[in-house]
Amino acid sequence: MILVVLILFPFVKYRYSNHISFSKESGYYDSAFELTILGGGNNTIHFTLDGSEPTTQDPVFDRRNPIYIDDATAHANIYASRTDISTGFLTGLIDQYSGSVPHYTVPTYNIDKCTVIRASVFDSADNCLSSITGTYFVNFQAKNAYRNIYTASIVTSPENLFDDTIGIYVTGNTFRQFLENDLGKEDNWATPYWWWWTSNYSKEGMAWEREAHITIFDNNQTNVLTETCGIRIKGGGSRGQLPKSISCYARDLYQGSNHFKTDIFQTGIFPHKFVFFSGGDDNRFKIKDYLVNVLAQDLHFATMDFIPCAMFLDGEYWGMYYITEDYNADFIRGHYHVTGDNVIMIKNGSLAEGTDEDLLSYEEMTDFIREHDMTDIDIYNQACDMIDIDSCIDYYAAQIYIARCGDWPGSNYALWRTRENDGSFYGDGKWRWMLFDVNSGGLSGAYISEDTLSYVLSSDHIFSSLYQNEEFRRKFAKRLLSVGKEYFDSQKCNIFLDEYTQTLKEPIASSNKRFYMNPKYDEFDANVEDLKSFFAQRYDVVWDFLEKNTGKEWLSENGIQK
Repeated sequence: MILVVLILFPFVKYRYSNHISFSKESGYYDSAFELTILGGGNNTIHFTLDGSEPTTQDPVFDRRNPIYIDDATAHANIYASRTDISTGFLTGLIDQYSGSVPHYTVPTYNIDKCTVIRASVFDSADNCLSSITGTYFVNFQAKNAYRNIYTASIVTSPENLFDDTIGIYVTGNTFRQFLENDLGKEDNWATPYWWWWTSNYSKEGMAWEREAHITIFDNNQTNVLTETCGIRIKGGGSRGQLPKSISCYARDLYQGSNHFKTDIFQTGIFPHKFVFFSGGDDNRFKIKDYLVNVLAQDLHFATMDFIPCAMFLDGEYWGMYYITEDYNADFIRGHYHVTGDNVIMIKNGSLAEGTDEDLLSYEEMTDFIREHDMTDIDIYNQACDMIDIDSCIDYYAAQIYIARCGDWPGSNYALWRTRENDGSFYGDGKWRWMLFDVNSGGLSGAYISEDTLSYVLSSDHIFSSLYQNEEFRRKFAKRLLSVGKEYFDSQKCNIFLDEYTQTLKEPIASSNKRFYMNPKYDEFDANVEDLKSFFAQRYDVVWDFLEKNTGKEWLSENGIQK
């Protein structure tokens, strides 16, 4: 009798369970196949193929007729045909107010697609008992855009993205109100900048977070993450551009946990949040943040991990992204081995982690350094008790070397510290710097000759005050040159750029073709050569403006040589 029960158990589980599953796991398949939905008992299973959550109005799954899964690329474009996903499509308005047309184009060819299927089981009272989501890539073997990089699929009800009222990826009703009430007004600073025009995708906060199912495959096409989470549009002006960065949040609300179950960056951290980063202002070539974060990862400030990734949004190819970490208490706890609830973080002068009282401690530090005479050794030593001076010097040295300017240092900066000294190496309560958003001013041939040191001295009160101290100035000058020789050495950068070209030229070309109907191969090559030229010439320029700002004699007296 026991033997009979054991033999029948799989059948009994399949026949009477309210839970359902697909007969094949989400993933890559070399050829078409038939997909069956298992389980559900005597209840009714409804399914969708457009990303929407199934209702009782959707097709009923018939076990006698499996669903045929093939390469979905032949299907007509749906979401990729939309022109309300950026004000950059509004060329008439741009010509009138801005003049900087991005030349976004709706693809006239069938973009690559995967099959996304969502299924739910309903009882006789139309109560949903269980739901599942699957993502299937068929016949992708010969598609160069996906070789050696990760692939991600975000599946969410289309209205979450594209509805005029609640859609987070469109201009929507928010832009209509802006067009009627604000665009063109003399006091509206955003009028000349189409990417800053207020739209649905400009909105922030929990009210503009939407539930989604995310699946990520690594570069071996192995499923490394399958979870339900919240998604939001991320960024500043890049929200108006294409493609847009997307933040992903693990929450009890969606999956019973505030942390993802996968250590996606293999750092020992199961994150609360990670980001699909589109490149920001560098969204055509997606190189600046990637390059600097990788090459500067051993300097004394925080950097992020970057994983190249092809994105599919509700089954349609949506360009090349990076999966990146997010700066929050989890990041600090994991990377610096401090207590998570002991972390204070400031981003662009505002509190990102901590309490209002913690913000006061940041303001006290900045006021102290700005208002006191750092040539006084006792005062300087007090400043060194407040900040990790090596972190400060490395951070400014790297940013100045790569010629960052414009939206930095006045913006795009972050610092962190522990609230109390916890006895650990990094838990000493000192402020430390964090690198992010280096995708605009700098790192190009146009900035090779930029005297960024003078620029920062005139625009950053913290740095300019510390720079008055002889010891700080000496340490900074030496570190600025060693950063150029060791971390941004021309040969090292060339090796990185060659590897970037080999791995990402085709994925980035596919991304550009998707949004511009032009793979931009020539522009890609020119951009790589421009970066190589920047690093080949930048060291000499840095020496010249260092010499100008400190004096030849001072450099010689302190043993600082080119």
